[in-house]
Amino acid sequence: MSRTVAFGRDVLGAPDVDIEDLLACLSPSEVQALLDDLASDPDDKHVPASVRNSYRCEKDPTGILDRGSLITHINEEALKTPDKEEYVKFELGVKRGKVYVPKYTEEELDTMKRQAEIEEQVRLDPEEEGILGAASLEDIMALADILNTNPQNFIMEAYADPLKYYEPDPPNQTKPKEVLESLNKDEPEMKDVCLNNVPSLNESEACEIFDTLRKNTNLTKLSVVNCDINDFAISTLCLALENNSALKSLNLGSNRISPDTIAELFEALASRNNGIIEVRISGQAQQKMGFRVESRIADAIMRNPRLLKLGIDFQFPEVMNRVSKHLISNMDKLRQERKAKGGDQSEAKWNPCRTID
Repeated sequence: MSRTVAFGRDVLGAPDVDIEDLLACLSPSEVQALLDDLASDPDDKHVPASVRNSYRCEKDPTGILDRGSLITHINEEALKTPDKEEYVKFELGVKRGKVYVPKYTEEELDTMKRQAEIEEQVRLDPEEEGILGAASLEDIMALADILNTNPQNFIMEAYADPLKYYEPDPPNQTKPKEVLESLNKDEPEMKDVCLNNVPSLNESEACEIFDTLRKNTNLTKLSVVNCDINDFAISTLCLALENNSALKSLNLGSNRISPDTIAELFEALASRNNGIIEVRISGQAQQKMGFRVESRIADAIMRNPRLLKLGIDFQFPEVMNRVSKHLISNMDKLRQERKAKGGDQSEAKWNPCRTID
């Protein structure tokens, strides 16, 4: 077993000595020095500033403190004190003595390398750097005014990181004619149709696809986003949805559907034969629909007991509150029905806590 050694002596084997006996062996000056060392703490805010160091002035005061005369005396002493002779003459740009070379770890070197690469990428051309460096505050404000931005944001954008390039999503290879044939045949495998961003989808093909929903019993999800769908095609869809109970999700975002046609669509979704529970129709060409149309949409949604999810931008808070409350009510009714059938296992079964006894 290793022994504890301090100052060359075995501490564990040392005899027990009373602290009072040790202090009795010290002189008053040594006791005062020990107290000063123990009491001096420059970071201790609970003691006065004069007690936070070990220096104690024992000289008698010579009089009242005169700050002006003290500053004058310090300046005079500084002027009287001769300058130290320099053994090596001062030369501008020449370093004297040993040059300090900082030492960095591998992580710090990697960080510095990455920062240097970023600075090199965001550096402007020498001509642009010179122009911005010589530009006055008025010039920068004039440039920011031309670009319709804040001067500070203009400087930050000028030295911002370069934009990263991300590969675009592959184009949608779905062929509308093949989809139309599958829907006409009512194939059981055709459950989800995605026609998003299909440039070849024209108005006649969209109307024919929507019209097949009258007799289709297998399609459950239809997404036609950013295909320039107009009001005529949506009118065909409204007539088809009145006789379709298989479709559950409909996405018609980012098209050219007018507000009144959107209201007619929600009125068609409120029919009893319809089974849609999710609708997304935001991002149309005309985003502000007005209070009349939004109230009409809200009235149609209030008559729909099946709708659970809705993606649409409302302008007026009272319309939004009505729709939100109704959607919550529909979800709660669905939960109660599931619970009544015995299929809701969401309630937690709590175990009694263990006591000390």
